[in-house]
Amino acid sequence: MNKSFHIITFGCQMNEHDSERIAGILEKQGCHSSACEDADIIVLNTCSIREKAEQKFYSELGRIKKYKIAKPELIIVAAGCIAQQEGKAILSRAPYVDVIIGTSDLEKLPELIEKRFDSCKPAFDVSGDPDYHIKRLPALRNDGIKAWVSIMYGCNNFCSYCVVPYVRGRERSRPSDDIVNEVRQLAEKGYKEVTLLGQNVNSYGNGCESPVNFPSLLKLLNNETDITRIRFVTSHPRDLSEELISAIRDLSKVCESLHLPVQSGSNTILHAMNRRYSREEYLDKVSRLRQEVPGITLSTDIIVGFPGETEKDFLQTMKLLEEVHFDSIFAFKYSQRPQTAACKYQDDVEQQIKEKRLHEVLALQKNITFEQNKRQIGTVQEVLVDGQSKKGVRLSGRTRGNKVVNFEAPSELIGNLVHVSITKAGMNSLTGDLIIKEPIKTDEH
Repeated sequence: MNKSFHIITFGCQMNEHDSERIAGILEKQGCHSSACEDADIIVLNTCSIREKAEQKFYSELGRIKKYKIAKPELIIVAAGCIAQQEGKAILSRAPYVDVIIGTSDLEKLPELIEKRFDSCKPAFDVSGDPDYHIKRLPALRNDGIKAWVSIMYGCNNFCSYCVVPYVRGRERSRPSDDIVNEVRQLAEKGYKEVTLLGQNVNSYGNGCESPVNFPSLLKLLNNETDITRIRFVTSHPRDLSEELISAIRDLSKVCESLHLPVQSGSNTILHAMNRRYSREEYLDKVSRLRQEVPGITLSTDIIVGFPGETEKDFLQTMKLLEEVHFDSIFAFKYSQRPQTAACKYQDDVEQQIKEKRLHEVLALQKNITFEQNKRQIGTVQEVLVDGQSKKGVRLSGRTRGNKVVNFEAPSELIGNLVHVSITKAGMNSLTGDLIIKEPIKTDEH
């Protein structure tokens, strides 16, 4: 199948990594990547976590329709969460889609494309491969420094607003040996950093035959691979254990940065969301983290306008932001998603109020983020240099706390760890001076 392909990705890191797998699968079939307008196959890897993401997908489908008109033999593939959720229903809005493939059926993509060629009818498979989590699919990674590594798929939490259990299924953990081997091989290829992916990495290992939980997996990767840095997303607050906090504190390769989605500061709303922790429990865990891992950077997710959210509930969220002082947040307006429990709730917060609350959350956090960044001035940070800065000819990299740093340095340092003295703080990044001309030796950690 000597054809060109182009992949358009929507959504989270899990989707980004799925797109790497799609590219790897197609490349293995003899295909090669190309610009969208030149491609024989266009894959839209979709996200359905929010209504806006779904709107973007259908808007993009409309945009590429012109390529299909100009080249009828073009194959358009809908993959990912919307494909899993909607299946053939996509054809009612976009009958020119040729292939629809589910989140754990990616290995079947070449077969479905061939089926579409042979039958001249749309091909689809959203049945789900029960062994997907134990298969090692090829991945075409474009970044030679940092890599995503999936450690588990699906979710068992059933938060009332979330579609993940319905589109990605229940939790399945990859065997720890497979994960260690993949990270080991990435290190051998020169990768310096991995980010472990899962809808709730804290529950890794549930249902596995081997007694390896998430802190144990981190220890294996820290001690048995030559990777330099380890990150992970996403952590459910309920499952943030003392053992995991100790692992972040004690394991030298695990970065002092944590994404810990709180969603709301109101106990009433947390209960309605089925988050299964209280505001007080969340704050207690943040306190433990900062006590055991001084300087840890924290980010979170916030949803405003959830059904039943009163002004008092909203102010509890604002108060929590002021108490915790997150380094960054991702904030969204609530939107009903099909199949979720919250679809049964009355979406009773007016759109105008949602807009106002989102604006207030973002404005407050903007000031907090700037304050947090200014705290870095005068410190010396270990930075993994990952490329040219977006602001001119300087280099750019990230601290262990996942903050972007721009600084003057020779391009030969890309891919290395360096020490940078922070001299200036901006809203979204830091500026500094390189203070060690030679790369840091990784055995220092």
